[in-house]
Amino acid sequence: MSTTSKLKPFGPLSMAFLLTASLAHATDLAQIKQKGTLTVAMSGEYPPFSQPSLKGGLEGFDVDVANELGKRLGIKVNVVKTEFPSIIAGLQAGIFDVAVASQSKTPERAKAVDFSTEPYYYDGVQLFAPVGSKATGLVSLKGQPVGVALGTIFEKALKDKGHDKIVSYSGEQEGFLALSAGRVQAFLTEKSVGAVAIQKGIKMKPIGPVLLSDETYVTFAKNSPTLARALNKALSDMRADGTLKKISQKWVGLDLSVPAK
Repeated sequence: MSTTSKLKPFGPLSMAFLLTASLAHATDLAQIKQKGTLTVAMSGEYPPFSQPSLKGGLEGFDVDVANELGKRLGIKVNVVKTEFPSIIAGLQAGIFDVAVASQSKTPERAKAVDFSTEPYYYDGVQLFAPVGSKATGLVSLKGQPVGVALGTIFEKALKDKGHDKIVSYSGEQEGFLALSAGRVQAFLTEKSVGAVAIQKGIKMKPIGPVLLSDETYVTFAKNSPTLARALNKALSDMRADGTLKKISQKWVGLDLSVPAK
């Protein structure tokens, strides 16, 4: 069973300290087992992957994956809720051992942390607009505000497509509220996240094609070879025995454990 705690976001000065003073730090598997707890970071603001539970703590796709990893590594899991942009610095500093936080692989992130060999789920980046919107895609939204979650790949995706009016929010829940209130004309997120939000009653619809495919990985500090091997084996076994598929179908209603055909 996992426990959940909340970590306050790092301020600018402490963030800079973590990035400069702890780059050489790495928590490997032996140290984690000696400690007795696998500390796993995620935002807690990304339903259905991580979200508050009515029972307390967090629940979701990422939480179930984290708990299963801990089970297979034989270590108790402590899920830590923290702001998404703080996760990499926390891994570097050894505050977190692992992040199961729906993180995509980017060249910038790869300089700071290591990634699991394979993704633990596959998705796509999709625009969503209010149900009454006449927008047909990103081009039709030129000059209009489009929302994204802070620290995600979505902002870069919009910039790469030439969109220059981007509004950042702490997470999807805040972004969907902004969309419902008319503060943004569309919101960019994962296709599965938007689909589940619609099922839960958010009045919006997908518009235009999927902007790009996306793959999400488990991340951890550099120079952690035994931890990397153990995580990669656990994830491979979870895919082979159907555990990832089962978790995906539970939270999303689809099998995201393999690429879409």
